[in-house]
Amino acid sequence: MVAGSVLSWVEDMVSFRGVIRRSGNSLIATIPPELSQRFLIREGQEYTIVGMSRMNPDFEGALQIYLGFFTVLEKAPRVDLVVEDVGFPEVERVLKNHGAGEVVQTSSENGGLKCYGLFTAVEKNRVKIPKTVEEVASLLPVIKRELEERGATVKSIDVSEVVHENRQVDPAVISRSVARAERRVAWKWEI
Repeated sequence: MVAGSVLSWVEDMVSFRGVIRRSGNSLIATIPPELSQRFLIREGQEYTIVGMSRMNPDFEGALQIYLGFFTVLEKAPRVDLVVEDVGFPEVERVLKNHGAGEVVQTSSENGGLKCYGLFTAVEKNRVKIPKTVEEVASLLPVIKRELEERGATVKSIDVSEVVHENRQVDPAVISRSVARAERRVAWKWEI
C-alpha cells in the first residue's frame, strides 16, 4: 500500500485489467473475485460512481466506484463497573489484562467512577477468538478481586451482551476471518 495522509485514498498494490461490455443501454465493468472478496462486495449492493480526470501533463480519466463507509456490527460481552477509590487507568489496565478491547469512562463524581469494557473480537487489524458472555461472567470475581487489591471499592459489576458498531475495520480483516466471526459479526456498506 502507498502511504498517505488520513484524508487521502490509499491504492491497493494489486490492480486488474478488464474489458467493458454492453448490457442493453448500459456498459458493464466486471469486478474480479479477488476485489469483491477483499471488500466484501455483495450482489445487489448500492454504490456511487464518480468520473475523475487529471492533466499531468497528459489527460487521464478514471472511474471511482464509491462503496461508502464499512460498518461492522458485533455482538460482544460488556462489563459495566461502578468503583470508588481508584483511577480510570487502573480499571482500564485490569479490564484490558482480561481481554477487553475497549474501555470507556462514562462518568466520574464524588470519588466514584462509572465505566465499561467491551470484549470485542474484531479489532482494527485482526479478529481474535470471541469471548462469550458466560466466559466474561466467569471473570467478574477475578476482576473484582484485582481491583480491590489496588484499593478500589467495587460498588457494582455486571456483564451483558451488546451490539457494538465499529467503522474502523478494513473489510479484508473480516474476509480473512469469516469462520471465526460468522455467528457474532455482521457488516454493511453505508453510502
